[in-house]
Amino acid sequence: MSIKYGFIAVAAVALTATAAVLVQKNVNWQDILTARSLPETSQSVQESPSEAFSSELASVPDKEFSAGGESQTSGQSETEEASKTPVQTEEEWQLILVNSDHAIDQSFKPELSEVQNGYLMDKRVVGNAQRMIQDAREQGVELLVCSGYRSYESQQQHFDSSVQSLKNSGYTEAAAIASTQQLIARPGTSEHQTGLALDIVTPSYQGLDDGYAETDAAKWLLKHAAEYGFILRYPKDKEEITKISFEPWHYRYVGKQAATEIMEEGICLEEYFEK
Repeated sequence: MSIKYGFIAVAAVALTATAAVLVQKNVNWQDILTARSLPETSQSVQESPSEAFSSELASVPDKEFSAGGESQTSGQSETEEASKTPVQTEEEWQLILVNSDHAIDQSFKPELSEVQNGYLMDKRVVGNAQRMIQDAREQGVELLVCSGYRSYESQQQHFDSSVQSLKNSGYTEAAAIASTQQLIARPGTSEHQTGLALDIVTPSYQGLDDGYAETDAAKWLLKHAAEYGFILRYPKDKEEITKISFEPWHYRYVGKQAATEIMEEGICLEEYFEK
């Protein structure tokens, strides 16, 4: 995407004006998958004060950008290859795109607050998520958050642990990495690091599998999540675009206007930016 800064003119008596230059940065990224993890607790926020959402650490593509292909190499080196660009405007912080082509800086961390049972998310979104959970409960549906914000380091541990476990089972390193990518996002490519994504199940069905889509909780979310600014991030029929398997439990905050448009049109976030 292109980030345009305003022109600055400095005039002198009897002299002509000069203009500032236009700066443009491009972003390359990696593939992304989500996985359940232990919560980053509210206590950890007290021990390590969270940084404010920095416009220098996030990326929001313009709607002409199209997602690229899936990366084949592994580990932190891939994330380091991706360049980062600032958000376009303060109002678009909720539209940050994190996927195989759009990485997030290792140091990125939003201001966090607890949403449910020790799980954290961006404090600007907590109110919406809690209202959604409460409204569902009043309608007889129990929503249970099983993952929220995850740090880069936590994601790295999950990814490495899965790769090592598969290698111990006889997989080659390449095969272990490929299999892990089907379940766990590479560090720097997980939406959970943005603090805007939640994995939501229900007490009676906590499995992260396709069967969850048949529960009352999943059906309620599919119908009502947009009213609170959330979208089903990885729909079943958009896997070739998102590069992510169907995840009926993974919901992402994008704001009510964008969420309504995305859910009503049956598109994914990548397609929203391509419009």
